[in-house]
Amino acid sequence: AEEGEPHDEEEEVRQLLRAALQQVRDQVEPRTWLAFWKVVVEGKTPEEVGEELLMRPGTVRVAKSRVLSRLRQRRVR
Repeated sequence: AEEGEPHDEEEEVRQLLRAALQQVRDQVEPRTWLAFWKVVVEGKTPEEVGEELLMRPGTVRVAKSRVLSRLRQRRVR
Protein backbone atom coordinates (compact mmCIF):
# COMPACT_ATOMS: atom_id res chain seq x y z
CA ALA A 1 0.00 0.00 0.00
CA GLU A 2 2.92 2.35 0.69
CA GLU A 3 3.94 2.29 -2.95
CA GLY A 4 0.55 3.65 -3.96
CA GLU A 5 0.39 6.35 -1.29
CA PRO A 6 2.52 9.00 -3.01
CA HIS A 7 0.49 8.56 -6.20
CA ASP A 8 -2.76 8.86 -4.23
CA GLU A 9 -1.44 11.93 -2.43
CA GLU A 10 -0.32 13.51 -5.70
CA GLU A 11 -3.73 12.86 -7.21
CA GLU A 12 -5.40 14.42 -4.17
CA VAL A 13 -3.20 17.51 -4.51
CA ARG A 14 -4.06 17.76 -8.22
CA GLN A 15 -7.78 17.50 -7.41
CA LEU A 16 -7.51 20.18 -4.71
CA LEU A 17 -5.62 22.45 -7.07
CA ARG A 18 -8.13 21.94 -9.87
CA ALA A 19 -11.00 22.69 -7.48
CA ALA A 20 -9.34 25.87 -6.19
CA LEU A 21 -8.57 27.04 -9.72
CA GLN A 22 -12.13 26.37 -10.85
CA GLN A 23 -13.63 28.23 -7.90
CA VAL A 24 -11.43 31.26 -8.52
CA ARG A 25 -12.12 31.08 -12.25
CA ASP A 26 -15.84 31.23 -11.52
CA GLN A 27 -15.31 34.41 -9.46
CA VAL A 28 -13.55 36.52 -12.10
CA GLU A 29 -14.36 37.80 -15.55
CA PRO A 30 -13.40 35.42 -18.39
CA ARG A 31 -10.88 37.88 -19.82
CA THR A 32 -9.27 38.36 -16.39
CA TRP A 33 -8.85 34.59 -16.08
CA LEU A 34 -7.48 34.29 -19.59
CA ALA A 35 -4.93 37.05 -18.98
CA PHE A 36 -3.81 35.32 -15.76
CA TRP A 37 -3.60 31.92 -17.47
CA LYS A 38 -1.60 33.15 -20.43
CA VAL A 39 0.97 34.93 -18.24
CA VAL A 40 1.30 32.40 -15.41
CA VAL A 41 0.72 29.06 -17.14
CA GLU A 42 1.70 29.75 -20.73
CA GLY A 43 4.62 31.99 -19.74
CA LYS A 44 3.75 34.88 -22.03
CA THR A 45 4.66 38.46 -21.19
CA PRO A 46 1.99 40.97 -20.20
CA GLU A 47 2.83 42.79 -23.43
CA GLU A 48 2.17 39.67 -25.55
CA VAL A 49 -1.05 38.91 -23.71
CA GLY A 50 -2.14 42.53 -23.95
CA GLU A 51 -1.76 42.40 -27.72
CA GLU A 52 -3.70 39.13 -27.95
CA LEU A 53 -6.55 40.22 -25.70
CA LEU A 54 -6.58 43.91 -26.66
CA MET A 55 -5.64 44.96 -23.13
CA ARG A 56 -2.95 47.27 -21.83
CA PRO A 57 0.02 45.40 -20.29
CA GLY A 58 -0.72 47.09 -16.96
CA THR A 59 -4.28 45.76 -17.07
CA VAL A 60 -2.89 42.28 -17.72
CA ARG A 61 -0.63 42.62 -14.66
CA VAL A 62 -3.62 43.70 -12.53
CA ALA A 63 -5.65 40.72 -13.79
CA LYS A 64 -2.83 38.35 -12.87
CA SER A 65 -2.50 39.95 -9.45
CA ARG A 66 -6.25 39.69 -8.75
CA VAL A 67 -6.38 36.00 -9.59
CA LEU A 68 -3.24 35.23 -7.57
CA SER A 69 -4.68 37.15 -4.62
CA ARG A 70 -7.86 35.08 -4.73
CA LEU A 71 -5.84 31.87 -4.92
CA ARG A 72 -3.78 32.96 -1.90
CA GLN A 73 -6.98 33.70 0.04
CA ARG A 74 -8.21 30.17 -0.70
CA ARG A 75 -4.94 28.75 0.62
CA VAL A 76 -5.33 30.54 3.95
CA ARG A 77 -8.84 29.20 4.57
